[in-house]
Amino acid sequence: MSDNKNFIKAWQVDRPYLTSGHLKIIACSAMFLSHLAQCGLLYMLGFTKIADLFMLIGRISMPLFCFMAVQGILLSKNPKKYLRGLLIFAFLSEIPFDLASTGYYFFIYSQNVFFSLFLGAFMVYQWEKIRKSELNELLKFCFAIIIFLGIYFFAGFFMTDYDSNAIVAIGLLYLAKDSRILTALAILVGFAFEARIGGDYLSIPYMVYLSIPLIFLYNGKRGTYNKWYFYAFYPVHLILIYLLKIILL
Repeated sequence: MSDNKNFIKAWQVDRPYLTSGHLKIIACSAMFLSHLAQCGLLYMLGFTKIADLFMLIGRISMPLFCFMAVQGILLSKNPKKYLRGLLIFAFLSEIPFDLASTGYYFFIYSQNVFFSLFLGAFMVYQWEKIRKSELNELLKFCFAIIIFLGIYFFAGFFMTDYDSNAIVAIGLLYLAKDSRILTALAILVGFAFEARIGGDYLSIPYMVYLSIPLIFLYNGKRGTYNKWYFYAFYPVHLILIYLLKIILL
C-alpha cells in the first residue's frame, strides 16, 4: 500500500461515487460493446453504423483499466497477489481472446490486454520498490529507465494488446498519481494515439478522453464487489462473442 500522503490526499474524497467498482463496471461495459464490433460480429451482420458507435464508446475502457492498474498496485495490501491475479487471467484469457478475434485457438501476432495490464502494473510495482529504496536519486532514475525500456520492448516484441503504448500510458499515469490534473494530462498524452480513431462510417474524435471526467469523479474507494467477477468477465465475454459468431454467422 502506498505511503505517499499526497497520493492518498489527491484521490480519497468523501462522497459515494465513483468507486473503483463503478469505474470497472463502466470500463467492462464499454469494452464489451467495443468487442462486439472489433471481433467482427456486428460488422459481419451488417450493423456497420452501430458497430462504429460501439467501437468508439469502447475507447474509454483502456484509460480506465490502466488507471485502475496503477491504483491497484499502489493501494493493494499485497501487490504480488494483485500481479499474480493479472498474470493468471492473462493466460486463462488467451485462447478466448484468439477465438473471438481470429477464430483460431492460438494466434501468435496478438496477445490479450491482461498481459499489457500485468506488464504495466509490474513496472509500477518495481518503480515503487525503487522509490522506497535507499539508493541515491541518480541510481533510482537509471534503474527506473532500465525497467521501463525492458518492459516497453517486451510488450512490443510479444505484441500484447495496445503493445508498447499501454506501457507508456501506465507509466505516465504512475508519474501523475499525486494529482487529478496531472492524471488528466497523462491521459491526454498517453492516449493521443487513440484520439482520432474512427469507424467505417462514423467518426467521433477524442472519444478516449471521455474517460477523464469519469476518473475525476473517482472517490479513491474500492466499493463493494468481488474482484474475481471482473477478472472472469474478460474471458467469459470473449467466449460469448465467439459462440455468437458461430451461431449467427
